[in-house]
Amino acid sequence: MTKTPVQDIDTQYIRRIQQQQIELALIKAERDAAVRDRDLARAHSEAMAKLVDAVLASLRPYGFSRKRFVFALRKAARAIPDREPDSLQHAVLFDGSNRVLGGQPSGGLRR
Repeated sequence: MTKTPVQDIDTQYIRRIQQQQIELALIKAERDAAVRDRDLARAHSEAMAKLVDAVLASLRPYGFSRKRFVFALRKAARAIPDREPDSLQHAVLFDGSNRVLGGQPSGGLRR
């Protein structure tokens, strides 16, 4: 190995620092994954709230108004950005509207 005790100590510290850097990288990756999951869950929750609001807005004393429902959904969809993670809301609104209007859901967002 090394020839002097000072080199041995330096080598130990360097290895310890490298190990800590690896652990830090793993922790950062876990944190990033948790933040991404949180953002996706928030986007899904917001989309479901918009869908419920659209259903409630389309209820009339004598039944359900498809026209008002579609209008409310289009209005909500226009306000949603097209970048991640908020863009997930478009798919949730699409699947939800298919369920409400009697179509077949795409099945891609099952949890």
